[in-house]
Amino acid sequence: MGRKVLIYCMFVLALIQHGLGQDIHFSQIDINPVLLNPAYSGFFEGKGRFGMVYRNQWKSVSEPYETFAFTGEWNAYRRRYYGDGINVGLSLTADEAGTLNYGTMQADAVVSYFKRLNRSNNHFISAGLSLGLGQRSFNPMDAVLPEQDESFDIVKTTYADLGIGLAWFYNPIDDFTIKVGLGAKHLNKPNISYMQLDDIYLHPAYSIYTRMEYKASYTISVLPIVVYKRQNNYNEFLYGVDVKWYGYETSSYNVACAAGIYMRQTDAIVFGTTMEFDAFILGASYDYNFSDLRPASNGAGGFEIALGYRLDDNKRKKQRTIPCPTFL
Repeated sequence: MGRKVLIYCMFVLALIQHGLGQDIHFSQIDINPVLLNPAYSGFFEGKGRFGMVYRNQWKSVSEPYETFAFTGEWNAYRRRYYGDGINVGLSLTADEAGTLNYGTMQADAVVSYFKRLNRSNNHFISAGLSLGLGQRSFNPMDAVLPEQDESFDIVKTTYADLGIGLAWFYNPIDDFTIKVGLGAKHLNKPNISYMQLDDIYLHPAYSIYTRMEYKASYTISVLPIVVYKRQNNYNEFLYGVDVKWYGYETSSYNVACAAGIYMRQTDAIVFGTTMEFDAFILGASYDYNFSDLRPASNGAGGFEIALGYRLDDNKRKKQRTIPCPTFL
């Protein structure tokens, strides 16, 4: 019995180490920005926005990480004269890896409020709140134990989650736009212990996001990006630039594409591209890993594909309530 408890505790500690490491993250932020910050639920043109993303990471490992996400957002209430409104949304995320199928699942309800700061319709601020329910679990069927009659009694844990965010959007001149966001997750420090220990919890995770767009010409834009995340002792610093080409635009539809390269400090180089057609946007990226895990990953990082769709409100096309932000 003592050996069983020891093995169980060692395995749980391994899972805890994974849990305290880092949250689910994606390299493509602009297609599903609500995954980073609930305040971005209000920063889009149209009646609604929907997105999906899939990520496959470290494929050289026997059972690589596979991550899925779905987002849906809706303009619940808008006052055109006052330049403010309320948006609601939902995000679903799932992550799984390893021979024991260790994974996380979480559903978050999001609400945000945006306010226009001037009459020029080019300066906005938004605040958002997310409330979620998460679960972490593993499948012990393939676990190798010294004694055949040993088993794990608890294989999943559930928790509530709280997040907040602020976002700022400013378009001072036609050729320049800036967007900045501050986000925080796990503010309630949700307990993720399989044995209900009080000191095993998710540390608060903070993020700072900045994206700018400078129109070098009528058809070409340069879009630098800087993202910083911190969770306990884990830091992530990503910076890079996209070049976007506006190919064709009419009152009915538009076509555009972009390509970019980013550096995730001490971890990976990210190559990405997006294609836009009217209300659809398709993005793909690849992370080339150069961190200390490179010998195990053989340099193979993560492949990611994302799809977004914006539900236009034809009644608002002639007079925008909020200016269309970078990308979607």
